[in-house]
Amino acid sequence: MKDKTPMQNHQPIDFNIIFDLGCVLIDWNPDLVYKPYFDHDEKAMQRFYEETGIFLANKQMDKGKPFDEVLESLTIKYPHYEEPLLYWKIKWIDMIGGPVEGSVNILKTLNQKGYPLYGLTNWSSETLPLVIKQYDFFNHFKDIIVSGEVKHIKPEPEIYNILLNKHNLLPKKCLFIDDSLDNVKAAQELGIHTIHFKDPIQLAQEIENFLKL
Repeated sequence: MKDKTPMQNHQPIDFNIIFDLGCVLIDWNPDLVYKPYFDHDEKAMQRFYEETGIFLANKQMDKGKPFDEVLESLTIKYPHYEEPLLYWKIKWIDMIGGPVEGSVNILKTLNQKGYPLYGLTNWSSETLPLVIKQYDFFNHFKDIIVSGEVKHIKPEPEIYNILLNKHNLLPKKCLFIDDSLDNVKAAQELGIHTIHFKDPIQLAQEIENFLKL
């Protein structure tokens, strides 16, 4: 969903571009770990996800709770899943499928054109450093607001305001890109222009239309 608020008489370079990271610039997919673990039995893997509520628990980790604390609590509740639960930390880096090349190319182009670039991500402060050190495109960001550091996660309005206030950004001068519709709607409610990310081709088209590149 793209914010339809019209832009009038602006200088495009005035716009600040805010990127989500996971599934927009970086492929994060726990299936990469758990499909092999469950011998490619999709039903068994989904049963593990649903019974343990691991994705809901991951939001706690994104909000700053230590991995060990969250996973220990789950292994007590679901001892028959102790090994795969611990894989959420031990094998975490194997959940990274690499950069989303098309999106990274868009990021690099915007950087070359001089647009101020920011990251706004729901990510644990324990694991994001493992990814940042692998990819040089992170150097293009002026700043990255990490939920695990600020203890708020999207779509909570607080995390958006932390970025806006820290860098004195006007919402109407920002374009936010995220694959989650809930996160996009939350940004819109704050007056931020948005693009609901689906794939790099769609993103390139919408950015070109929006910024008149």
